[in-house]
Amino acid sequence: MTDVVMLEAALFQLRAAASDIDRDVAPQLALCVNVLANAIAAGRDGVNASVASDIEFAFNDLSAAVDELPQADADRFAPTMATLRRDIDALRAATALDPTVIEQIRAFQSKLRERMKAIERQTFVEGGGEPLPHPPETLRDEAIPIARQLLAAGFATPALNALISDPASTRLHSLRDIADELNVILG
Repeated sequence: MTDVVMLEAALFQLRAAASDIDRDVAPQLALCVNVLANAIAAGRDGVNASVASDIEFAFNDLSAAVDELPQADADRFAPTMATLRRDIDALRAATALDPTVIEQIRAFQSKLRERMKAIERQTFVEGGGEPLPHPPETLRDEAIPIARQLLAAGFATPALNALISDPASTRLHSLRDIADELNVILG
């Protein structure tokens, strides 16, 4: 059995418990269950770090919807939610990014922050001030292996790809976009 099969079994139990809930009491619940079902279905052909992240994100939304239920209804979901949490945690651990990649991303983010701070400081200095650290061309060279590894893990990186394809067009807002994109991936 794959991890997704275990999640699908728990999802079946969840749908059964949700069928007894009045839709007027929990309008978001059915939507959250469907979003989780779609995220799990996306993993039928294979689970990578990106798919596991999507499943966890959908589960967290579902958890928030269950927390909004009256306590008696929420209690019915507790065992299934605990099973889902345990299975999702195992799935995330099995598909986690390599620690070396995480270190590379964090070091890269540090350079992005240094450059952003220098750009912001430069706006307050007449004549532009000192040269900016970490030129886009250098950042591009560091971004290429990171983008490849994230792609292999199933993550789309449009902001990072924009830096790679055209480093000369990199501006403060694009650096922020890259930093945000990497923050989302790292969770």
